[in-house]
Amino acid sequence: MKRKKEKAKHASNKLRSVITVIILDVVFAFGSYWAARAIMFYRAPVPEGYTSFEWLAMLAMVIITISMLVFFDCYNSVWKYAGRVEFFKFILAYFTSFGIIMLFKVIMNVAFDFQLWSPLALMYLLFSAICSGVTRFINGIMNYIVYVRRLVGGKADYAARRTVVIGAGYMGSLIINRFINNPQDGYFPVAFIDDDPDKQDKKIYGIKVEGGMDRLGETVAKYRAQAIVIAIMKLSKTQLRSIYERCSKFNVPIKVMPEMTNASDMSKQTLSLRDLKIEELLGRDEFRVCDELMNSAVKDKVVMVTGGAGSIGSELCRQALRYGCRHLVVFDMHENGMFFLNEEFKSQFAGRYSLVIGTVRERDKLRETLGLYNPEIVFHAAAYKHVPMMEIAPTEAIKNNVFGTLNTIEECENAGVKRFVLVSTDKAVNPANVMGASKRLAEMLIQTRGKVFNMQMAAVRFGNVLGSNGSVIPIFLKQIKEGGPITLTDRNIKRYFMTIPEAVRLVMQTAALASGGEVFVLDMGEPVYIYDLACDLIRINGLIPEQDIPIKVTGLRPGEKLFEELRYDKETVDKTMHEGIFVTRLEKIDGKTFDVQLEKLRKAAFKEDERVTEKTIFEIVPSDFRDKVAAELLATQNAEIAARTSHRDEQNAESVEKLAVTVK
Repeated sequence: MKRKKEKAKHASNKLRSVITVIILDVVFAFGSYWAARAIMFYRAPVPEGYTSFEWLAMLAMVIITISMLVFFDCYNSVWKYAGRVEFFKFILAYFTSFGIIMLFKVIMNVAFDFQLWSPLALMYLLFSAICSGVTRFINGIMNYIVYVRRLVGGKADYAARRTVVIGAGYMGSLIINRFINNPQDGYFPVAFIDDDPDKQDKKIYGIKVEGGMDRLGETVAKYRAQAIVIAIMKLSKTQLRSIYERCSKFNVPIKVMPEMTNASDMSKQTLSLRDLKIEELLGRDEFRVCDELMNSAVKDKVVMVTGGAGSIGSELCRQALRYGCRHLVVFDMHENGMFFLNEEFKSQFAGRYSLVIGTVRERDKLRETLGLYNPEIVFHAAAYKHVPMMEIAPTEAIKNNVFGTLNTIEECENAGVKRFVLVSTDKAVNPANVMGASKRLAEMLIQTRGKVFNMQMAAVRFGNVLGSNGSVIPIFLKQIKEGGPITLTDRNIKRYFMTIPEAVRLVMQTAALASGGEVFVLDMGEPVYIYDLACDLIRINGLIPEQDIPIKVTGLRPGEKLFEELRYDKETVDKTMHEGIFVTRLEKIDGKTFDVQLEKLRKAAFKEDERVTEKTIFEIVPSDFRDKVAAELLATQNAEIAARTSHRDEQNAESVEKLAVTVK
């Protein structure tokens, strides 16, 4: 009821506003006619018989003018934000009015022998257009006059940032118009930058296009710029990254238009700026979706996702539903995450999904779920993923990531599942930590079982995903919000990054390529230094690295490497039918030996023997990196012991000398 009243009140206010403007236009029209008549007949005598039909002519011209303004929708615009479209419609209304008035003149001449002078009609329309136009465009006119005065005087308000706009096209002109008409936004445009030579040295709204990107530094210095706005309709990640790298060195806020990939959908009423998103700067341009692979993988199929409430798992669920799976089974033990996933899905996908609370450690629950829903494809994303946590809980990592995976594979095979895809990680390559080793063991399960099971199986390796739970970016953003410092384990550490939606789309397409236990690798682009990532996050929040927000190096954590690899040195990769997916040529695994080792690992893990568990893990999955770190740690410990021993020996010698002196 309250909403209806507010809506009725809004409609009433809008109608009142429209009526007020129409009344003003009518008053201006009558006033314009009498002004034009006074000028026309100031010296010339009024023609005989003119006054007989003058009121009819005047009334007709006013009605025609107001009717055309209504016809061209000149009473429904927000004139504060009026631009070229509104101006064009307004002028067109008066041109059309002139044409109709000329037709009216001919009719009056034929019917009543009444001579309506064309100059009188022209002056009437001119005066009327000026009066009505000023009321509509007064805000823009005054703002532009104030802006020009500031531009000529070289001074802006203390609160307005001198702004260089990159892109002198349609979006650039829109944003300049926005700045001029809304000085309260705090941007004072001073120059354009555009690589189009046809635009250079020309002006838009009186603002000069100084040149291309090669003159950005010179332009920023010349105008003492305090902000940069990227106003280009369509930019790839590569192009945006290139522009950002050139802008970032000036330590000024960098803004972009909202939804860079869909900028053409914006209207000037909603035009606003936003900060860059870090995912727009990381990685390479996203790969296309191969419809043939996606349809083969999920369309019209029953899909099950283990770990479906996690970062990767939940996105697998979203994509499966969007790409037309017949039914989705979400399997996870995390009831809080399942609750929020259900809240997200229940209105849009009601009836197309089922939620099952359970863990992959329990075969009975898996068997019951698989028997009830009969999925045709299973994406296995259930795993512990945090490196430091698994270093302090190796038995839990093995029970969940290894034997939970084995449970799922074997129960899926028994249930007649056609395809199985394991979500793996780059940390499985030459693993330096328990978590990575557990995922490598899961890959080995895929390799060995894929050769003998009927189910088509594969694993997919990829690096870090942006925005996942517990990832570095939300942590950095929280630290920036708190004023710093950003804590970084090592200045030289680097990682691969990919957005969650793209990673998931590629994972889903590998399902169509799965056959006999392959390990697929996604093209992650170039790795990124985490220090550079931290600096970028600080800059896109309008701050200066190491000045506004300090960066503190804390040292590598246990099990952490400076860089991750997507394949072993001995592995080679082959192309697939998708440009972003490669298949590795793996070393052969002796299945019988592996199963014996696996049984030894099982006994140690379920006995909660952490020392034997960790030792067995790295017997099965040797790690040169882990051995090197262990050797370095042992050498450090030995050096510390030797130093302490030497110090004690020196103290003992000193004590003996003192005792000898005392005896003497």
